[in-house]
Amino acid sequence: MIQEFGDEHRYDNHFEPHQAGEKDYVLHFRDGKCLARVTHVGGSDADAGDSGEVVELPRLGDYPSAPAKATYLFSLGEDRFFLAFDEDLAAPAGFGYESVNWLRRAEPQHLLFAAATASQLSRWYQDNRFCGRCGHATEIAPSSREIVCPECAHIVYPKICPGIICAVTRLADDPTDDAIVLTRYAGRTTALWALVAGFTEIGEPLEDTVRREVMEEVGLSVKNLRFYKSQPWGFTDTLLVGFWCEVDGDPAITVDRFELKEARWFTRDEIPLERTNDRASLTGEMIERFRTMGRAAWE
Repeated sequence: MIQEFGDEHRYDNHFEPHQAGEKDYVLHFRDGKCLARVTHVGGSDADAGDSGEVVELPRLGDYPSAPAKATYLFSLGEDRFFLAFDEDLAAPAGFGYESVNWLRRAEPQHLLFAAATASQLSRWYQDNRFCGRCGHATEIAPSSREIVCPECAHIVYPKICPGIICAVTRLADDPTDDAIVLTRYAGRTTALWALVAGFTEIGEPLEDTVRREVMEEVGLSVKNLRFYKSQPWGFTDTLLVGFWCEVDGDPAITVDRFELKEARWFTRDEIPLERTNDRASLTGEMIERFRTMGRAAWE
């Protein structure tokens, strides 16, 4: 998945008041796009799976002039990453602003993770320039990752939205006939097949999110929920939690046409191969595990 790239680029998000050096990465975002250089950019729809093949992110020494204000974000191995706050910043030669979503299959993977995670923090800083309690201009804490209000002392921490990814399965007497529910979102011309997913509501345990989202999207009751693994998904400020479960009772699907274009059962042999090379998403990993392993994916 997007966060899995080995010890060489181990992620360290401990905040320190570092100053950027010439070889440090300094990222900049404008209108939701990341300053980057890619060798190829495919279709404009991120779900097409045709995105930047190789991505480069700018280092401080690449800029014609240094940003006026920047803050330390995190480190990946020996590489340090900073965020520039300048509204207007002269881009290094050969760099342009690219949609972060377009880069989902970009290489190297650790720079894709860096761009996605930095974009999440960039949105958080941008959305909290003024205090939500008293309206005063906020400040960045000097020694910790916090936004503080100097007027009323209100503190804001980075936004993380929990959500679930759920593989709904139907087990048969013959394991070769086991099936899984795949869905496609409405309003996306090239949407890939995916799993049931959704955000957790206030006061709701993750297990209840699974039950509610499955019922809302495909009209099924489920049982035997099993936690699989979690994934930070900076594209939507989300911490995704993956579950396996089994249909409970009637397996007839009722599709929520407002959110989904279609949903249906797939046996392992019927699952499309479009996720085979998806190394970024929890959805892709779970679909591929079921396609190649069947019920052994969670047993």
